[in-house]
Amino acid sequence: MAQQQQQKQPRLIRLFLQLFLFTLSYRGTCGYYEEMRYPCAFIDTTNISGSYAMDSSFNGSYIHNWTVIPREWVAIYDFVIEDGVRVPARRHLRGCVCKQTPCVRFCCPDGQIYDLNEKQCRQPHSMSVNNLPPDHSHMDIELNNGSLRHIELRSLYSIHVETPCKHMKALRKNMEYVHWTLHENGTITHRGHMFTKHYCFTPLQLANASWDWQPLACAPEKLHFILGTREWTYAICLFISIISMFIVLIVYIMCSEMRNSFYGMAIKSYAVCLIFGYALLAYLTLHDPANISRAGCRIIPSLALMHLLLSFYILSFISFKLYLSFHGVVLTKLMFWLIFTPIAFIAVGWSCFVCFSYHGSKLVFGSDTCWFDPRNWSVMVYFFAPIFIACAISGFFYVLSLIYLSEQPEIEAEKNFESIEKNRFKSFWKFFGYTALAWFVCVCSFAFNYYRGERSHLNYAVCICMAFHGFAALYALIGKNQQIQNFLRRIEENNDDEISVPMSSF
Repeated sequence: MAQQQQQKQPRLIRLFLQLFLFTLSYRGTCGYYEEMRYPCAFIDTTNISGSYAMDSSFNGSYIHNWTVIPREWVAIYDFVIEDGVRVPARRHLRGCVCKQTPCVRFCCPDGQIYDLNEKQCRQPHSMSVNNLPPDHSHMDIELNNGSLRHIELRSLYSIHVETPCKHMKALRKNMEYVHWTLHENGTITHRGHMFTKHYCFTPLQLANASWDWQPLACAPEKLHFILGTREWTYAICLFISIISMFIVLIVYIMCSEMRNSFYGMAIKSYAVCLIFGYALLAYLTLHDPANISRAGCRIIPSLALMHLLLSFYILSFISFKLYLSFHGVVLTKLMFWLIFTPIAFIAVGWSCFVCFSYHGSKLVFGSDTCWFDPRNWSVMVYFFAPIFIACAISGFFYVLSLIYLSEQPEIEAEKNFESIEKNRFKSFWKFFGYTALAWFVCVCSFAFNYYRGERSHLNYAVCICMAFHGFAALYALIGKNQQIQNFLRRIEENNDDEISVPMSSF
């Protein structure tokens, strides 16, 4: 028994070490594991589902288009690559056909050319017999011995007709097409530079009206950055709103009656959130996403999203506080922080979730743009939908407050001078109405631009609404708030007393 236990202990130790080393190798070499799992790159494969599987005497090989594909070059795939992005798909068989026979890829069927402007295949405009584009049958090929010959392609290559990406582009040098050489092993080179595998050939017409085979590469689908009048107008309007919110913040900090109250703390927090949110939006508007790092292109919009959403949820619990104040419930500065903290955690969590989320097959932030992509509905899902929820919560408490006030008898003393809470209620909801109007124009502008597929002059209305939002804060939160107005009058009276000196002193 003792000898058996001594034999089991080394076995357990070896098993533990093997598991430990396997874990390290798996965690540290996930990319290598994926390469071992699939026998070749996805671009070198084709879907061979339904192909004839040979018996065990041929080691389980497959026949696809009269080509024998060994079993070790076949794997089950649960994804496809679309525009360079891995997209989940139904499980299917794919074989490394380009590993068996070199592949040559054409963008369009025989007799058609790829239009670089329209991004699709079409018939060539010049259809004269003497100027037809070349067909797929023959091409100049550099053999392994260095000689250049005009050879039939099907004798050496496997022909594929498809575009690997939705948008293809030709590589130029000094505004002219580069002559690329197709080699016998399927590679394409020019002066020692190798062309990417994600390509397709198309005949393009040169300046002398002759045709030349050109390999097209996948063009990035990023939006073209424009820093024009519309962008500068939007940034200036955001800056105007930032200045207005900064004035509101300073006034509420100086006013002793509002400084430490629940309402005053909420307005100050709201102003700080909008200042940071609008400043980050202005930064993204004026900077080319290509000049922003990959991390910055995800962190900056996430911070902007967090501050803007948090500002709307601050408005929600201000409306909740105003409703409670009519029932005699007094909320202190401590209560503000107790309510604000979980809401801040929700905003931070949502921003982090959006930062790592995919809309379709692309990241919400950092794939093509450094803000929400205007070509899809991601902004409606991740930005405008939470804002709508915050507005719905605020509207709910507004209706409850109106119902309560309508049921209360009007006191004679309040006919000449409104109570503090009623005055806050009116000034706050004026500002909330202006805010909702400004952001409603933003939603309409996005929907209209998305429907048209391009930006319109309605974007200037968004710019005006951003500046209007700042002026609305000055008008409603300062001009219509009696406590703030009384504080400003006292400052003005003190200044007048210091300037006016009685004559007796002379």
